[in-house]
Amino acid sequence: MNRTSFWLCLGMTLIPLGGTLSGQFQAAPGVSVQCFIEIPKDAPRSKVDPKVPDGVTPHENIVFGTGGGRELKLDLYTPSGEGPHAAVMLVHGGGWTGGNKEAFRSMAQQFAARGFVAATIEYRLATEAPFPGAVEDCKAALRWLRANAATYKIDPARIGAVGGSAGGHLAGMVATTSDPAQFEGSGGNADQSSALQAVVLMGAGVDQATRAQESPKPIDSQLKFFGGTYAEKKDVYVAASPITHVSARTPPMLFIEGEFDTPGERYIEMRKKLDALQVPNRLVIVQGGKHGCWGQNPWMMPMVEEIASFLKTHLAASAK
Repeated sequence: MNRTSFWLCLGMTLIPLGGTLSGQFQAAPGVSVQCFIEIPKDAPRSKVDPKVPDGVTPHENIVFGTGGGRELKLDLYTPSGEGPHAAVMLVHGGGWTGGNKEAFRSMAQQFAARGFVAATIEYRLATEAPFPGAVEDCKAALRWLRANAATYKIDPARIGAVGGSAGGHLAGMVATTSDPAQFEGSGGNADQSSALQAVVLMGAGVDQATRAQESPKPIDSQLKFFGGTYAEKKDVYVAASPITHVSARTPPMLFIEGEFDTPGERYIEMRKKLDALQVPNRLVIVQGGKHGCWGQNPWMMPMVEEIASFLKTHLAASAK
């Protein structure tokens, strides 16, 4: 049997499916790892080639709302079956200054192949709109999914989000600011909720204020997105940090990233808050991965499997 991952993750335990443990991952102080996914060293490295799987129907470049007076679009992939299906919104990275929705097409297609309605979305970059523009656009896309739930066989009570890097930051902001509602914007479908029932962050900065203070020099992408340095825009940096808004109403969170992406260190303080509030959360590390490994082989598919399992568990629970 050809396997990419040789580990089944269950709770706090690593269970070998074949062979013996070689080079167990060592977490940094304060990091609690729930799962380490082993990737064979000889697994081929390559870019992911988008290809719509059998049984998945694409609906690409759909206008979902407006941002700053212009149209914003998403790519939607629907699975076979009557539904209604749980849905997942994917948010691309790029330091808030680059990237596009097409970067997550392959991952969205794979989620659709696993029974989700999956949407990879566009948002205004920092070169066009400073914070909170991108957060508002993500929320507009989420409200559109609910407004069009019947058309695309979506269960509006079961919607999650996945974001990578800057997209993970934005997904975290959406997840933590729906109750009470903040940064909703005016992108459309104001009568719909922007609440998420589960969220997955990949290599995401959840505490932008601390990140800025610990950096030896100003971070260019922060300057562009937040409109100035931390000293000049302290209130913005704090408001733009998901950790600021964590509450008992925050949905379950999965943190998943590569072994060589300071794994788990970004989330230590946030996870302490989540634990204190009894919000389910989980950290998964993928062997050999660097920042952005979710868009490359051989890391994407094991990450898709882990994320899909997490979403199915928590989106199913939210529907009860």
